[in-house]
Amino acid sequence: MVQPQELALLLQAYPAIAPVQSITPHRTGGFSGARLWQVSTARGDFALRRWPAEHPSPERLEWIHALLRHVAREGLTIVPVPVENIHRKTYLQTHGHLWELVPWLAGRPAKSPCRDILKLRAALAALARFHQAAASFPIGAPQLGISPALKNRHEQLQRLIAGEATELYQSISADVWPAGVTPAQRMAQLFALASRPVERQLAIAARIATPLQACLRDVWSDHLLFEGDEVRGLIDFGAARVESPAGDVARLLGSLAADDPHLWRAGIEAYQSVRPLSETELQLIEAFDRSTVLMAGWNWIAWIYRDRRRFADLSSVAQRLDHYADRLAALVAKLGS
Repeated sequence: MVQPQELALLLQAYPAIAPVQSITPHRTGGFSGARLWQVSTARGDFALRRWPAEHPSPERLEWIHALLRHVAREGLTIVPVPVENIHRKTYLQTHGHLWELVPWLAGRPAKSPCRDILKLRAALAALARFHQAAASFPIGAPQLGISPALKNRHEQLQRLIAGEATELYQSISADVWPAGVTPAQRMAQLFALASRPVERQLAIAARIATPLQACLRDVWSDHLLFEGDEVRGLIDFGAARVESPAGDVARLLGSLAADDPHLWRAGIEAYQSVRPLSETELQLIEAFDRSTVLMAGWNWIAWIYRDRRRFADLSSVAQRLDHYADRLAALVAKLGS
């Protein structure tokens, strides 16, 4: 438990925001294990984030912060640009953690799945604006290449098919987490029906050269904040790395539109109204989405039942498992037809 006096002492490294009026514990910071506090000052509200001890490294966080500063300079106003401290850095390293301070972004996330077509279109347009702004960010690698995520997923899926899925299935236990047993078992049973077709699709997709740039890689409904039908904030950049923008489009649409083809079309149209997708990117979106639906559940099964990792909000984890189990059933039906 972090004591208020410790937080107050830490915030002395940010004299530009003084005086601090209040520090309020907020949500956990998602599934990553981050902690979040809302810091109220005369200059407005800020978010103090404590990253998990395991990640990111200082080098990774510097890369993420450089990306945020870059897209802000490109005119994207919905991202939280880190505040510089007295050490002329955008993070502190203390008590075994990395800490950052960013402006507090107002708004609330859309529901998942999102039936509000205006919100969905606004979300995909905001993602396109981010990709536009990030396109000129130097990535230190060729800007045309194989998707790192699709290559990794293909290799992971091959391991699952070869026997890892059976081992993980055997680790499912009500003694560890009873609420997850039913959706986990359901996903495991459906996996056998969809794994081979998706593996063949990934084998092709993982050999296609496509434009690469800085991407979010874990953008979903909770990471876009709305006031009315307007996106006011884009948050949580902990997974950002070099990738194909198609992965972000698939990830966000899978969260907001689930398996509604009308919503998928509307989302793609809204994205392309800002940033047109290449034929290659359009082709890869389906591979990203199907592999996520097939494999995301196995990550949760491994983390909870095999690795015995703990998550602060298991009810939200259960909702995620149900979401992927429902989508996997829809994928199996689609493949069967």
